[in-house]
Amino acid sequence: MGFIQASMLAALAGVVLPVVAHLIFRRRSRPVDLGTLRFLKLAVRHDTRRRKLKRWALLALRVGCVALLALLFARPYRAEPVGGGDTGLTVILIDRSASMGRQRDGVRLIDHALRKLPEVVAGAPARSRVEVAWFDAKAEPVGSADDGRVALADLKAPEILAGGTDYAAALAWAAARCDAARGSGPLAVHVLTDLQRSGFGTLEAFAFPKDVPVRVWDAGPAATGNVAVTEVRPFRLMVRADLPTTIQATVLNARPERIDQLPVRLTLANGGKVVTLAGVASAAAGASTTVGFETPPLGAGLWQGTVSVTGGDGLPLDDARHVAVFATAKPRLLLLDGAARDVAVLGEAYFLEAALRLAAPGETNPDGPFQVSVFPYGPDARLPELREVDVLVAANVAGFGAADAVRVRAFLERGGSAVVFGGGNLGPASASSYTAAGLSIGEVAGTLAARDVPFRVAEFAADHPVLAPFADPQHGDLHRLTFSACTRVVPAAGVKVLARFRDGTPLVMEREAGPRVLWCAASVGREHGDWSRSRLFLPLVHQLVRGAAGLAGAGPVRDLPAAGEVPGVRQRGGVWEVRNLEAQESELEACSPAEFARRLGLTLAADDAGPVTMAAENDDGTDLRAGELWPWVWLILVVCWLVEGVLANRTVA
Repeated sequence: MGFIQASMLAALAGVVLPVVAHLIFRRRSRPVDLGTLRFLKLAVRHDTRRRKLKRWALLALRVGCVALLALLFARPYRAEPVGGGDTGLTVILIDRSASMGRQRDGVRLIDHALRKLPEVVAGAPARSRVEVAWFDAKAEPVGSADDGRVALADLKAPEILAGGTDYAAALAWAAARCDAARGSGPLAVHVLTDLQRSGFGTLEAFAFPKDVPVRVWDAGPAATGNVAVTEVRPFRLMVRADLPTTIQATVLNARPERIDQLPVRLTLANGGKVVTLAGVASAAAGASTTVGFETPPLGAGLWQGTVSVTGGDGLPLDDARHVAVFATAKPRLLLLDGAARDVAVLGEAYFLEAALRLAAPGETNPDGPFQVSVFPYGPDARLPELREVDVLVAANVAGFGAADAVRVRAFLERGGSAVVFGGGNLGPASASSYTAAGLSIGEVAGTLAARDVPFRVAEFAADHPVLAPFADPQHGDLHRLTFSACTRVVPAAGVKVLARFRDGTPLVMEREAGPRVLWCAASVGREHGDWSRSRLFLPLVHQLVRGAAGLAGAGPVRDLPAAGEVPGVRQRGGVWEVRNLEAQESELEACSPAEFARRLGLTLAADDAGPVTMAAENDDGTDLRAGELWPWVWLILVVCWLVEGVLANRTVA
C-alpha cells in the first residue's frame, strides 16, 4: 500500500485526544451508606458492567474515526508493479538519433535520457500499462508487447546512433497506441529528446489527439557550434573508366563565427590504388559552402572513400561523409548478324551496328559507349571465341548449332548476358536451339503482321531501369513508335514483359531469374517497319544493351540515408550501398518545449519540479488515481461516525 499525501499520516497523533477526553470525563463513584438495598445493589452492579463495555466501545469508535480521518486525507492506494496493468497507458519515446550521440559531462545524451527513465516511470499511474520505444526516423518498440512490462535494468542504449530525427513519425506511432488503449484509463506520452529543431519531419498529414497530455524531457546540452559535411555529389555514380570525374561536397558552418580556409580532404581507394585530393572551405556563420574536387582518370572498378573536415565539435559522426563511384570499362559486344547481305545497308544489323558504334559501319568512334564486333552468323557459321565478350547481341538469328549452343550457355553461366532481336528467321523451329543455348524466354510462334493499323506501344514499365529514361515524354515517347510486324513470343513463367502493343502482344521482355537475357520482338532491319530510322531507335537499343550489361539506370551504386545503420559503403548482392548520416542531423539548434508542442499540435502536461502524475477525473470532477482506497475509507468512517453517535446517546457519561 502507498499514500499519495503521506505527510497527512502525522494527523494520526490526534487519536490521543479521545483517549484524554475519556480519561478526564470518566465516571467516579462515591460509596453512600443506605439501608438494606440488597436487590438494588445487584441491579446497579449489572448496569455498571454494561456501561463500562459501552464506554470502551465508544472510545474505540472515536479513536477509529480520528485515524480514518487522517487516512482519508493521506489518500492510500494499492501499490502494484508498473506495466502490465489494464488501467490506462503511458508511452515513453526515447530519441536515438545521431544528435543524441553528443556528450554532456562526458556522458552521451542518450545515456542521460535513460537515467531519467525511473523518474518518468515513477510518475505513471498505478497499474498503468507502460510501453517504451526508441525513435529516430521511425519508432521501434522495446520489451514485450504481450504484458507491457518494462525491464529498465536491461534497457541499454545503442552503441551506434546514425538515424535522423522525425518527431512526427514517433508521435504518430504513440497516437496509434493510445487510440488502441482508449477506455482503459488515463493516457499519457513522455518524450525524452534533445529537442533538435530540424527533426519535425513531415507534418502535412500529422495530427495528435488533443486529450492525450505529452511531457517533454529535455536531455540536450547547451547550444554548441558544429561544422559538418552535409552532402557529397559525384557528377555521376557510374562513370567511364580511364576518364576524370568531378565530386562536389557541401560543408555546413553551424558555428557562431565564420570559418576561413578550413581544410577539406577527399580520399578514394580502389584496391591498392589511393587518390587523395585537398581543398579548403570558407563560410559565414550559419551558412554552407561548396568545395569541388577534380579527380584524375579512374581505373575500372569501385572507388570508395570519404570527404572529411576537422570539425572539433561534439558530433564527430558528421565530420566525414562517404562516397562511392563505379568506373566501368566499355562493354564488349559481339553482334551476330543473322541476315547479312552483300549490300551492307540491306543487312539486318546495318542500323544496329551504326547505333552501337556511334559511327558508320567499318569506322570507329573512340568516344562510343561500346566496343562492337560484328559477325555474320548463318546456318554454316561457327561462333568465335566468347571469352573476351561481355554481351552477346543476336539480330534475327534463326538458331544455333549444337556446339554453339553449348558455348553460348557456358558464356551465360560464367556471367555473360544477351540481347535478342526478332525477325523473319525466328519461328517455332528456333525454339529448341534457343533453349539449348539458354536464351529462350518462351514459345516463339513466328512473325505476326499488323493488319489494319500498325502496331504501337500501349504500355511499358516506366519504373524499370531499362525504360525509365522514356518515362518523361520530353526524352522520347515510346508510344510514337510504329511497327508493321513483330516476332510473336508467348512468355514463359518467370519472364517479365516490359513493353507491349495495344493488342497485348509483348515487345520487350526480360528473364527475371538466371543469366540476364532481354528480348525485343522487333527486327532491327527494315523487315518489321522503319522504326530503325526513328529518333528513338538509338536510345532504345542503347538502353537494352546497357540493361543486359547491368549498367542501366544509376548503375550498381546507391546513395542512401544511414537509417540507423553504421555509415559506410557495403555490398549487398550486386549493389553497393553508400550509407550516410541525414543532413538535417548536423543542424544542432534546439527548440523550446512550447515550440515543440506548437509545431506538432500537442497538449503539454502540467510541468512542476517533480515527475508529472497523470490523473483521471470522476464524473463529479474529483481527481482519482487508479487503485485509490479513499472511497472505502470514507464509507467506513461514516459508518463509525453513525454508530458512535447512536452509542453516545445511549451511554451515560
